[in-house]
Amino acid sequence: MTRYRSGEALVFGVATLLVLLHALEDAFLHRGPGVGMGQHALAAAVSIAVAVAGALAFPSLRPGLRAGIAFAFGGLAIVNGALHIRHMAEHGVVAGHVSGAVAAAAGVVLVALAVAIPLRHRGEGAATARRRWANRVVAVPVAFVAVLFVLGPIGVGIVDSHKFRGPVGAPPAGYEPVGFEAGDGVDLAGWYRPTRNGATVLVLHGGGSDRAGVRAHAELLARHGYGVLLYDARGGGESEGSQNSYGWGWEQDVAGALDFLKQRPEVDPQQIGAFGLSTGADVLLDVAAGRTDLSAVVGDGAAAGSFEDWHRLRGADLGLPPGWIVFKTIEVLTGSSPGPALEDRVARIASPVLLISAGTDAERDFNVLYEAAAPGSVEHWNLPDAHHTDAIHDHADEYERRVAAFFDGALLRGR
Repeated sequence: MTRYRSGEALVFGVATLLVLLHALEDAFLHRGPGVGMGQHALAAAVSIAVAVAGALAFPSLRPGLRAGIAFAFGGLAIVNGALHIRHMAEHGVVAGHVSGAVAAAAGVVLVALAVAIPLRHRGEGAATARRRWANRVVAVPVAFVAVLFVLGPIGVGIVDSHKFRGPVGAPPAGYEPVGFEAGDGVDLAGWYRPTRNGATVLVLHGGGSDRAGVRAHAELLARHGYGVLLYDARGGGESEGSQNSYGWGWEQDVAGALDFLKQRPEVDPQQIGAFGLSTGADVLLDVAAGRTDLSAVVGDGAAAGSFEDWHRLRGADLGLPPGWIVFKTIEVLTGSSPGPALEDRVARIASPVLLISAGTDAERDFNVLYEAAAPGSVEHWNLPDAHHTDAIHDHADEYERRVAAFFDGALLRGR
């Protein structure tokens, strides 16, 4: 048994080391442009602590626990590494992705080790066959719960924190490439089209996307004469910074975008609106609560920007523990933190807001909650048969009429 354990511990230790080296490379060497050296320090520290603790404890654990740890480490390494492999396949080989592919291979080895350990040590430990079968019966639901409530949510957090940049393409006709700084100095890139009716709208894409994802919405506004600024939020497209699909830190991007617009001679500071999709809608609700220079806001697909938002909507249901783990994983891996609950922020918005929701489930319920929080300034339009942020295509004519009329009424009064 000692011989088995020493061999298994060696395989586990080497594979874990390869995974750890990739995590450290991600945190420090290939952290991305505009990301400070310390922003991912917590993620690196947690990786080191978990890897060292696992390697030290592994040789002395019972076979079932050794298999469980190997499976956990290996499964998460495969999730992380697979994202790098996919990006290499789509966009070419980059140094940071090579170590990700190595980590994925190490993850496969760890999962194979997790399968091999019970086979090698079958029958050890328990004194009787009945006890051995009792252990196996207990192990199955315990493993299921661990995967469902711990490993799965961590994996979701890893995926959410590793949505790599893609090409944004050339600007549409009538737009010029522009660059500006976010409120905290992060360099952002976007496209700008000057106004023809005196008002301007900044357009903010959803999480994991970039400015190319809101071209149709920008074109809707341009058809009605609005000036449009659309840009890549931090960590996406051609902008610097750390990626975060829940928009933590994006309020600094909006601050920089508004400063950019106010410096343009053709922009009237009293006639600036904002149009956000999904995460972009969440961020604009937060921003509009603390600023007076957004005269109108349209949010399409607003939902949860934090764990607290989900808690407010759902209460203490079974989904809260894994949800908490998802958000904490994202917080650790990105080095960013969520803002306050959107329900509280919406109640402080003075400017008119049009909320658009799709479907009949959580997205609709969130928007009903936000409308109730500020009945005087917020209008909610639900499209039960539309898809998330796709109402512009699902109900094209009605969507354009409703959005254009809202901005016309809020931004063009008296013109």
